[in-house]
Amino acid sequence: DWDPTHDTKLTALAAFLNGLGKGKKALVFSEYKDTVDYLYSHLPEMVEGRVIETVSGSSANPQVLARRFAPVANLELGGLPKGEIEIDILLATDVLSEGQNLQDCDTVINWDLPWTIIPMIQRAGRVDRVGQQASEISVFSFMPQQGLENVILLRKRLGDRLRNNAKIFGAGDR
Repeated sequence: DWDPTHDTKLTALAAFLNGLGKGKKALVFSEYKDTVDYLYSHLPEMVEGRVIETVSGSSANPQVLARRFAPVANLELGGLPKGEIEIDILLATDVLSEGQNLQDCDTVINWDLPWTIIPMIQRAGRVDRVGQQASEISVFSFMPQQGLENVILLRKRLGDRLRNNAKIFGAGDR
């Protein structure tokens, strides 16, 4: 039986989210809907005073959730839907990694790492875009457990790909 109280990764995410400043939002991405559901089943009781929601490919209307999460960035679409409350923390699959304006937020968290860098770039691109008011965007990634990381070398592979991408296409501002 899985005991979430012993899930150090979940505990670390909750602690990070609890430490966000007042009015700060976070967008947490996972590749898998099951993972998003797992996080949602535990985070609301671990994170105080925040509205947490999920969005995935099976959500009825992902765009409405995007508007609830980023009403300012989505003013052209009507902003915060009437009768709805604003979302502080959005747990999402990559259904929101393309074509959505989520720049009311400046913190993106990769719960799990994809095998290629493209989804990571797309995820960060939801908040790092025209209209972003924050001077800095923070992107955090949870790494695989050390034993697993030693086997698959995912961190090294992603780092190599990011460096090669920066050499070929140029890096960001810095």
